[in-house]
Amino acid sequence: MATPSHAQAVKSLNKSQGRRRFVFKTLSQRIDDIDINVFRSLDKIKSEPSEGSSFLRDCLIEWRELNTAEDFISFYGETMPLVQTLPLVLLHKELIFTKLLSRLQMKARLSLEPILRCANLCLI
Repeated sequence: MATPSHAQAVKSLNKSQGRRRFVFKTLSQRIDDIDINVFRSLDKIKSEPSEGSSFLRDCLIEWRELNTAEDFISFYGETMPLVQTLPLVLLHKELIFTKLLSRLQMKARLSLEPILRCANLCLI
């Protein structure tokens, strides 16, 4: 059922001297009134990592803010010292990849997305 606030969103006050006080908005006017806030962008790919950092470290920091699953937090603590710079990542690549593979378990469903995202960066 339409509420008064809903009706106000569809109708607009006619300011002209015509007989009709309210005029329905067109579809294009209603679309123009829509305000969308994007949480995550699909084209958020950077060409360079942060200054003195690595893509893997940036990914871990981003997911640490978004994911508080226990498995991911422990993975974050174990791997963060190993991924500070690109030379460190290259030096410890086998250890990092082993840690990534050991975390891929269905019982840790909440941490699968960030771990797979980090694994994707390792495979590139």
